[in-house]
Amino acid sequence: MGPLAMVIARRRHAFGVFGLGAAIVAATISWHRVVVLFAMPSGWSWRSFSGFVAPQLPQPRLHVDGIGGHVGGAATPRGATPSATANMMLGFGALAAVAVHLHAARCGRPSSIVRLVRPVSSGRAHGRVQARQAPMKPRAAAEAPTSPASGTGSERLTGITLAASLKMRCDSSGADYAIYWVNVDGQLTTAGYYVTPPRRAALEAQGKTGSFAEVSQSMRLPAQGCKGPISTVYNLGTPICIGDAASNDTLNRKDLAAEYGVQSICFVPCEGGVLEYGTSTTTWAKSPPATPNMPKKDIRRAFENLGASYVMFWAEESGQFRVIADYACENWVKSIRSRRGDDKTFCSESKLFKLDASGDGPIATAARLGIELHINIDEALTMKRAGLAREFGIKAMHVIPVPGGVLECGISDRDRLAGHVLNAALKMRCDIAGSGYAIYWTEVDGLFVVSGDYVTPERRHALRSQGLTTSFADASRHIALSSTGTGPVATCARHGQPTFVRDAKTCTAMARHGLAAEYGIESVCCIPVLGGVVEFGTSVGSETASWADMPDCPEMPKLEMRKAFDELGAVYVIFWQLSGDSYVVAADYVTPDHERTMRNRHGNDVSFCSLSRMFALPADGPGYVARAARSGKEFVIADAASDPMLLRQKLAQQFGIGEVHIVPVKGGVLEYGMARG
Repeated sequence: MGPLAMVIARRRHAFGVFGLGAAIVAATISWHRVVVLFAMPSGWSWRSFSGFVAPQLPQPRLHVDGIGGHVGGAATPRGATPSATANMMLGFGALAAVAVHLHAARCGRPSSIVRLVRPVSSGRAHGRVQARQAPMKPRAAAEAPTSPASGTGSERLTGITLAASLKMRCDSSGADYAIYWVNVDGQLTTAGYYVTPPRRAALEAQGKTGSFAEVSQSMRLPAQGCKGPISTVYNLGTPICIGDAASNDTLNRKDLAAEYGVQSICFVPCEGGVLEYGTSTTTWAKSPPATPNMPKKDIRRAFENLGASYVMFWAEESGQFRVIADYACENWVKSIRSRRGDDKTFCSESKLFKLDASGDGPIATAARLGIELHINIDEALTMKRAGLAREFGIKAMHVIPVPGGVLECGISDRDRLAGHVLNAALKMRCDIAGSGYAIYWTEVDGLFVVSGDYVTPERRHALRSQGLTTSFADASRHIALSSTGTGPVATCARHGQPTFVRDAKTCTAMARHGLAAEYGIESVCCIPVLGGVVEFGTSVGSETASWADMPDCPEMPKLEMRKAFDELGAVYVIFWQLSGDSYVVAADYVTPDHERTMRNRHGNDVSFCSLSRMFALPADGPGYVARAARSGKEFVIADAASDPMLLRQKLAQQFGIGEVHIVPVKGGVLEYGMARG
């Protein structure tokens, strides 16, 4: 018999031993290894979890949600020693686990428990909701260069991840500015910059226009054969610190440094490029200030996967945690300012707190155990800032232990997908996953309701051929799901992790399994997004894909799409993905107004996006998409219809496309454009 995997749940603050509260012990036989899930305060759940399904024995029907504590799971932290009480609990749990499991096996009852487990390639039982989580990998303690010329193995800094990394580097180091340099066709050029508000104010008081970072945007430096600090760091991967920038002959911008009062500059290898940051208020000698590296993969995941409105980095000093860096989404900050009438944010007020490193709050607990926690603010009884979080509309957060500290990612209860961003996200999810529908669920007064949906034309046609005039998505509009339930939507939202249902019609944990059978729904996935949950699924027909496991799909960069539609007035977006040695269109969206205008002009439904699908752009070619992917730099085409470097220039003329942005993102390249005139 394999070892036991035990789940111990806790209600509120009471442990279920010796009259201190009730504990529920559920168990399954693990054929691979022992997994221990410790009791946690109500409102907390583990991110890191394990569970392997016994391929032959049926599992017990045990519901562990809805008892005040959220059960996820985690392997015992390295170096942790269970207390005597914990050992006693585990001992009793093991006996109970054997009895429960063997009784269920004897009765032959199928499992409908919603479990958070790592996916396995075989041994899956149909009809069970499973939450997908990639295994935790050891984290590097420093930003080591990994093939800097190509960026292989690195987390490319783009979009909001780049903006957050630059701002947080200034926060943690005391720098006045930060610049990110990348290689574009053998030339090192800037991909983004940040200047602190105090530095901007000081420059304006001196009567200067612009800043050292801004005038550096026009610089092009040879990636090879140059003795300057940026090229040297790029090629050798060794940090360089210049104590007196204005007198350093290797710095070709030393005159600019003198003009703008820059005293010291540091250059460090960073994610396939070079991160430069400097100060005008102090002098750094021969070594850069000691600062932790910001966890860029976690920051990207926070904004693009979890729908976070902010991130904060907590570092321990003298037995206390304090915020040393933060970044908040601009739209969220604007909404708070308009609602409150001041410039305070949850981040600014959290900086006033110092948290005991030996305490029982989420920051200290995550750091001590080395495990990511998901916090429900309404149930976070040990969190000192819970009232402050409610004041600023924070409903949940992920607390992630990282090298040098803890990253906190907060999720607002007011920021949601809407308009073109929502419609594009749903349509493009279907494109890239091969699903037949997508639904956006949001929580209203403890119930999840449909706030948007999309059904592919192919799926609509298949339904009509079956004599059906509505779809599964249509029928779901009339259903409200409890936020405390055990179905895939509630589980995904509560734990902040994707869930997967292989056979929806037999999954009794899914309230709509009857509707799934009626409309021929096969598999269902749910992913956490900004403001709620996106559900998408396949059907039994040939009009959709068929999933044996949760599809591995790149996330559409919704914050970048929000900028495209809401700020710049884009009329389309395209997601380019590498296929073989070329980039091809994997997903697209055209605004209805532009679609209607083109239909009236051309008399058909052909669009710039649909014809772009006919192109395969060489990955090693000179086009904008390939260059953006290789370099990690955004390109802005002022007029696509007149730019010969755009391979689809004639198409842009035909469909009235003007300014186009080519933005490298995780998993591919995002393109969006505005109509001419």
